Amino acid sequence: MLITNYLKSTFRSFSKNKFYTFINILGLSIGFICAIFIYFFIKDEVSYDKYHSRYERIYRLESDFTIADKNDKFAATAVPLAPTLKVEYPEIEQSVRFSQIGNSLVKYQDKQFYEENIYYTDSSIFDVFTVPLLFGSPEEALTDPNCVIISRRTALKYFNRENPLNEVITIGNQGDFKITGVFRDLPSNTHLKYDALISGQTLVSRFGEENINSTASGAFWNISVFSYVLLAENASIDKVIAKFPEFYEKYMAELGNQIRGSFNLMATPLADQHFYSNVQYDLPTGEIAYIYIFGAIAIFILLIACINYMNMATARSEKRAREVGIRKVVGAYKQQLIRQFLSESVILAFIALAVAVIGVYAFRGIFVDISGKEMNINLLEHAIILPVLLFVTFVVGLLSGTYPAFFLSSFSPIKVIRGKVNINGKGGSLRKGLVVLQFVISIFMIIGTIIVFNQVDYLNSKDLGYDKEDMVVLQIQDTAFIRNLNVFKEELLQNPNILSATTSVSVPGNNMPITVMRVEREEEMVEHTLNWILVDYDFIDTYQLNLIDGRQFNKEMATDLTEAFIINEAAAKSLHWTDAPLGKKLQWQINLDGTAGMNGKVIGVIEDFHMGSLHNPVEPVILILRDDPSRFMSLKIAKDNQAASIDFIKEKWLEFDHQNPFDYYMLDEQLEQLYEGEQKIGLIFTIFSGICVFIALLGLFGLSSFIASQRKKEIGIRKVLGASTESILSKFYMEFSILIGISFIISIPLAYYASLEWLSNFAYHFPLGMGPFILAGIISIALSLITISLHIVRAARSNPVNSIKYE
Repeated sequence: MLITNYLKSTFRSFSKNKFYTFINILGLSIGFICAIFIYFFIKDEVSYDKYHSRYERIYRLESDFTIADKNDKFAATAVPLAPTLKVEYPEIEQSVRFSQIGNSLVKYQDKQFYEENIYYTDSSIFDVFTVPLLFGSPEEALTDPNCVIISRRTALKYFNRENPLNEVITIGNQGDFKITGVFRDLPSNTHLKYDALISGQTLVSRFGEENINSTASGAFWNISVFSYVLLAENASIDKVIAKFPEFYEKYMAELGNQIRGSFNLMATPLADQHFYSNVQYDLPTGEIAYIYIFGAIAIFILLIACINYMNMATARSEKRAREVGIRKVVGAYKQQLIRQFLSESVILAFIALAVAVIGVYAFRGIFVDISGKEMNINLLEHAIILPVLLFVTFVVGLLSGTYPAFFLSSFSPIKVIRGKVNINGKGGSLRKGLVVLQFVISIFMIIGTIIVFNQVDYLNSKDLGYDKEDMVVLQIQDTAFIRNLNVFKEELLQNPNILSATTSVSVPGNNMPITVMRVEREEEMVEHTLNWILVDYDFIDTYQLNLIDGRQFNKEMATDLTEAFIINEAAAKSLHWTDAPLGKKLQWQINLDGTAGMNGKVIGVIEDFHMGSLHNPVEPVILILRDDPSRFMSLKIAKDNQAASIDFIKEKWLEFDHQNPFDYYMLDEQLEQLYEGEQKIGLIFTIFSGICVFIALLGLFGLSSFIASQRKKEIGIRKVLGASTESILSKFYMEFSILIGISFIISIPLAYYASLEWLSNFAYHFPLGMGPFILAGIISIALSLITISLHIVRAARSNPVNSIKYE
């Protein structure tokens, strides 16, 4: 009976106060929807690579090189490193390597598509990773040369069926391969993404065991593969690394002593790969900071929704004071009243949860599209989320109702009946404190959103040291086409809309090769690791690189092909050549016998330019001239009628290559993809920030409605005494502006510190001034005043006679 009485009283209260009940349910349900979506986002992020059954024992090996005092850490390792470690140390149960072949044209009959995610790998992949084969045998699928396994998605794409075993496909210039397996499509939360895996025995059969898996000293200093090891049960990777100096002395020291180098083995647990990798030439990774940020956002949103309920409940306390007094007079105990008010808030929370569940299913498609993740947002398929949701809802209900329950139940029945209850003392101070807390969070979120978008805009608009606009990049796959690339280039330049053209072994946005060179230092030649790009005569002009010292490559200087190098400022600084770099000696392509493939001198210095993203500083790079074509061609086209220019390029392409489809991209669009993660995070952050502000304003809307109603008599008396509508509005605006101002002052240092922490992830970021903070303050005050005006203006303009009669 007691529970039934509580329920009746609760729903009676909801029915009598529909407006405030609606505001509270709306705020809480939006908070629950956001929290549920954030839960799925975080769950997807933290579960990267954990679908592998042995993920806790899998580690990726990484390289830590120091050569001539220059330290570099790389995600890749030497080809023989992992299998040789397996032979040497019983702690390693198995190893597997992956070598990416890059963007390749895959053909089957009349179907052909460019594919990015194709790797050579060892047959031991099935012993290390979980790669369920839908068709084919793990014991045989990758043991023979010229075999390939493909994903189910790829099978349907080329064959329109799941089982294409024994069919033959052509992969770029790698050759023909028989399909020996079809594996289940990889989940999206894996760091190593592949659609096709080619048998590593293919390379052994082509180039010989002695060349592919050589254990000569030099072979361990040439990094080119991703290497993973599976530890034995109860083994420790720390023991392997502790023993590594012995391995180094046995296999690597011979060449290391010659080049004044050293090498340390590093290893990252597979489960940590997505968040904690900090090496060069890595696969795309995530940011652990975003997990904490979005977790905090979920808490913030729920907290703001709880504050709304507390504010509404305490603001309406005078309305319910008589109810409390009568209940006490007829024998109700304080504990019973507390349970009554707590049950109201808990029931309201569960109603909000029910609304939220409907909202999650209604908006899940939109959230998946925005996040760019392949998430299965189905509450019924996640056993843990339902009990967690029920528990969180109960806690939210208690948290929302605790203070109002104790506050309302503490009223003295005698004072209530006599009308002597003062609710504007402690309760009023609490409401102001809660409003401040809400807007501290909201302003913090607004500042964060402005900072994120300012940084993304900075990344996309910063001068990279070259001209990225109107640049068309072609990647040539066909060998015969590459041999005729210079003729193709000359024919393209006959079109006046093709302003310039160049070929190179790499372009901005792609990794550069890196190798050990010999450089002149204090009249001797010492080893140093440097990035390099093979370019033709037109590379500097086409990309409009700024030559700051010396000269460019010159067709009239025959020795430029064999003896000339151009370096950037970062290379000059790295080599300690900042005073007089011109004429300094360089040796490129050092052979195992110590001879150099190319001896030359520096003929020019160019201003630093960014080949990669602005997350990292400018890399030292050397330009090396080659007149033989490379696989990348960059074309600067006129701004006008670019579609016609691209059609012309395509027409010429098809004249030179009848078999491969036309393939190109715009450089500026490609570079924007380097910051795709920041753009998505910025969009999600903006949405949740907007929701935080909306819920806070929703509470302010309800609170201002109640205050306008409660103080209607005061407004009427002021108007009778001659106060204008503007002066009354100013008084209320000032009260709320002071609260928002206090919130602004509190939020500034918090937001400033958080912004600096986030911006520290970038080697380059926009100058953090007061602009974003001032703008956030203006936005919050403007939105707040507009919100409260909806009720206060109407109350201030009402007939004062009716206002005085009120109450």
